Amino acid sequence: MTEAAGTSGRLLNECGLPSSQVIKLLSADFSTTDDVKDMKPSELSQATGLSLKECVEVLSAAANSQHPSPVDMLQLYQEGSELPQIVTFCKALDTLLGGGIPLQAITEVSGVPGVGKTQVCLQACVSVQLPRSVGGVGGEAVYLDTEGSFTVKRLKDMAACAVHHVGTIGGVAEDISCFTIESIMKGVHYFRCQNCVEVLAVIKNIPKLMLAHPNIRLLVVDSVSFHFRHDFPDARDRAKLLRSITKELIQPAVTHKMAVLVTNHMTTHVKEKGSATLVPALGETWGHCPTLRLNLSWCGPTRVATLTKAPHCQNSSAYFQVSVGGLRDISDNTQPSTAGILQHDSPHHEPLTKKRRIIESNNR
Repeated sequence: MTEAAGTSGRLLNECGLPSSQVIKLLSADFSTTDDVKDMKPSELSQATGLSLKECVEVLSAAANSQHPSPVDMLQLYQEGSELPQIVTFCKALDTLLGGGIPLQAITEVSGVPGVGKTQVCLQACVSVQLPRSVGGVGGEAVYLDTEGSFTVKRLKDMAACAVHHVGTIGGVAEDISCFTIESIMKGVHYFRCQNCVEVLAVIKNIPKLMLAHPNIRLLVVDSVSFHFRHDFPDARDRAKLLRSITKELIQPAVTHKMAVLVTNHMTTHVKEKGSATLVPALGETWGHCPTLRLNLSWCGPTRVATLTKAPHCQNSSAYFQVSVGGLRDISDNTQPSTAGILQHDSPHHEPLTKKRRIIESNNR
């Protein structure tokens, strides 16, 4: 199969299309099947001047030329089972998530202001750098800050506690001397995004950034809703853009075994008869984009994390607290007794032994 230099996908002039269609496609800078594979007929028609019928023919020919190969489910399952997860330093929260924040997935954390969304993101930036010898990922993080809520001191406090606890774990076979406060701070690549254009630019630049930093295993967008809610008041335009962003996020996540962690605001949803409830922002279209959805709320003075969407875990809730060192479990005698707030500790979703050791050492 011939490929264009510097691109992937088959050349459109090799797909058996009429020369008149190929000329219009090339004139509009569409040269390979990858250039058109995610487009709708109406979009391609507007960009090239081809009729809708011709665009359907082009897209069909491009899709047929890809010759997709089937995936072996056993191999896919085994590869997924071997992937590590990013622990949160809170055993209840890790159990809720099925072992931690998963790689190759988009995890959304929503909640009201001050409930701890940014704290979850900062903790993930530290935890993703835990050495593999203690069950960590041993990676780096990219942090897109759209609201200016990133605090370097909080990151340093969490890093100091993580370094201390890793140093207290016995039986570590590998050298952990490289896991320091300085290495953790250096392993977080920070971008302050002032508008949605800058957010899109950074996301599209992730593959190039990974050429310089191939050990990146976490991408944080805090928050995904801040600019898009205001810069795109039209729900249809916003939904279309968010679908495009999801593709830009999930592709490096799957290819490079990364975790994508995004935060979202809450908005008021008015029901019939005037009743209202708080729901994650950006609408139902965005709701299909994250792989997991985690909502943070308050139960009296106690923080509650509720899993509302997950393909591999049962939806349930867990209590947690935010300490100087980051996310932590709360003691049994401080957990509120509230109907509807349940924790389901399934043995099938227990974190790995090494991960439990680092959490349990923190609680001693």
